[in-house]
Amino acid sequence: MPTTRWSLTKATQIGIGSINYDISWLLDTLCYCAVNCYALISGYVGVKSKFKLQNIIKLWFQVLFYSVVLNIIIWVTIPNVPINKGLLIQMLMPISFERYWYFSAYFILFAFMPFLNLLLNKLDKSMATKLLITLILVCSFGETFIFRAKTFLSLQSGYSTPWLIILYLIGGYIKLYGWKFWKHDKTVYFSMAILSFAVFLLLGGEQSHGRVLINYPAPTMLFMGIALLNIFSRLSLNSRM
Repeated sequence: MPTTRWSLTKATQIGIGSINYDISWLLDTLCYCAVNCYALISGYVGVKSKFKLQNIIKLWFQVLFYSVVLNIIIWVTIPNVPINKGLLIQMLMPISFERYWYFSAYFILFAFMPFLNLLLNKLDKSMATKLLITLILVCSFGETFIFRAKTFLSLQSGYSTPWLIILYLIGGYIKLYGWKFWKHDKTVYFSMAILSFAVFLLLGGEQSHGRVLINYPAPTMLFMGIALLNIFSRLSLNSRM
């Protein structure tokens, strides 16, 4: 991810209209829904799973391990990198200081999973579908096109626990009832990607308002994530593959 962001930064410096700029942002657009996919999968596999506290404890230790090891590698291999008490505390408390935003948000989501599962399993299909449509209209379309003050829904452009909770509910719904709103997932995925990239260029790219549809809560990114979830949930792999 750091390498990707570095490449985008260099491409942005070159400027819109260059081949490097266009290719870099097109590739980013195709991959941008990945974070949405992670949270959708959490709901898809979690809605019927038994809640186990040890899972989040194990994950916390993994994050702590990499936080410590990666920082040590940086301090050893890169000269003049500052080391102070504040950095050491942040390294040992990655959740509290949101060193890795997704894990910090997921940590809170994990605490609510039993209640989210109960909600999804208790609602009948009709009410669950109404909840799904409301979430998409308000938190995806509304966040993108209506609530221009990004603190309005506290979704923080998708870098937040509320957005992961919304995706968890959508993923859980898909597991329970399937997705009947379109039939051709590959067509949806690529058409949403092309639309997002076209709007990006038309609105002036990174330097202007071009990223209105290259944003985690954006409908295009949400639908791309759902399409990929549908594609891979139906994928059948034999031993040879």
